[in-house]
Amino acid sequence: MNQNFQPSRLLKIAALLMASTAQLIPAAQAQDDARRQKIVVASFGGQLDDTYKKIFKPFEEKHGVTIQWVPGTAPGNVAKLAATKSAPEYDVILFENITQRVASTQGLLAAIDENAVPNYRDLIPKARAKGGDGAAIGLFVTGLYYRQDEFAKRKWAAPTSWNDLFRKEFCGHLGLEKATQVYTLNAVLMLAGGKTETIDQGIQRFAELGKCAKVLEPAAAKHEEKVLLGEYLVGVNSTIRALPLTQRIPGLVFVTPKEGAVGSATMVAPVKGAPNPAGAQAFVNWFLSPQAQGTLAKELFYTPVNSKVTLSPELVKLGVPPQDVYARLPAIDDDVVMKERRDWTRKLERALDN
Repeated sequence: MNQNFQPSRLLKIAALLMASTAQLIPAAQAQDDARRQKIVVASFGGQLDDTYKKIFKPFEEKHGVTIQWVPGTAPGNVAKLAATKSAPEYDVILFENITQRVASTQGLLAAIDENAVPNYRDLIPKARAKGGDGAAIGLFVTGLYYRQDEFAKRKWAAPTSWNDLFRKEFCGHLGLEKATQVYTLNAVLMLAGGKTETIDQGIQRFAELGKCAKVLEPAAAKHEEKVLLGEYLVGVNSTIRALPLTQRIPGLVFVTPKEGAVGSATMVAPVKGAPNPAGAQAFVNWFLSPQAQGTLAKELFYTPVNSKVTLSPELVKLGVPPQDVYARLPAIDDDVVMKERRDWTRKLERALDN
């Protein structure tokens, strides 16, 4: 028998190993529990996130979770999601409808579970993503704004059509954005008659408009700043950007042109392989609830997507389109726009440079 063998020492080592393992299991469990109590959301930042946080404060209290809002741009958030596809950092992502289709076709999104998201059943058809892996939280349109007070001083007629943008008196007073901006793309589509097949016509017409603009603004925020400073009397913008400005600028009015407008959506989707999949589904359900939809309409001027929520007469008068308006807007296939957008943007940039 080996004289150096000491059973008591071996037992002590085994006991220590068991104790260490016992300590590791609760620590790992606690870490996992903590992760399940957090929901990470890829969002937009700014005024939008401020309102979203207000909407979700009762949600956090009810479910005992903390929401981590990570601001960014919609394309940037999707790019990061694609780069971390094997181990996503986000549970939920927010974007507009075209970028949602990009993420969907790349297999980055999880299907919405209608059992976990009962409010999904109350959505209007336009609010449901094609692949069942996203939902609109609110709709908006791109149209025209103008300074009613300044128009009255100059005895100008109010704009009612996309064609009115070409009126000679508007030269030097026209607010437009660069070719890469979504509101510009929507204007191009409407100048093409609301048809993707005639997009070249819209590109040439917008390029003509560009000659009457002092500058093409690089971002919506910069455009808003110039409107506040009184540099633009008429231009292209959306309900969720222009209508908040009507509360700050007496005489500013938003118009949906008589030919119609391009309807867009801010969308939410659970991330495929999310660390907190149950939390992601609950998050989506809360955003689609009547309470949240009402707040989005009142504070951000979205058209609600929940069929149980209707706009107040005051919001309709202000210019927020009711749900039935979207059924009459030009039918533009998001998949076509997603596929062709980069090429269209390059064509428009070349036309503007000529």
